[in-house]
Amino acid sequence: MKRRVKVTIEDFTNLQENLNDPAELALYQGANGHTYDAEIEHDGYAIIDLTEEDYIELAPGEYQIMIEEWTAAGAIGAYKLETKSDPADDKSLLYRLVDEGGQVQEERSLSKQAVEQLAKVWFGKPARKED
Repeated sequence: MKRRVKVTIEDFTNLQENLNDPAELALYQGANGHTYDAEIEHDGYAIIDLTEEDYIELAPGEYQIMIEEWTAAGAIGAYKLETKSDPADDKSLLYRLVDEGGQVQEERSLSKQAVEQLAKVWFGKPARKED
């Protein structure tokens, strides 16, 4: 599945140890901080085609999925709930409510990790109890 991602490699130590080619390491360093379309594999790794010949493969902690435009996330009563990536923090999402007349309430930023944990608590399947 193709998704928009931002490369957010904080520590290049592992890459330096695993990549033998300095030119290959330079691809990762050059991509860091930029946004691309990536193929997300079933194991969470992202593959980004930088050119027709060059690509990089990112572990789940080395990129953030980005939503660049306000996107409908649902409805709460008479309000539409909208979300997008927080431009001030790659690891957070902005949320806002919009009424039927188009009036926008103040945006709120919430970390993606908090959103994920809340979703697991509220909507995750309970662990099976072993007898």
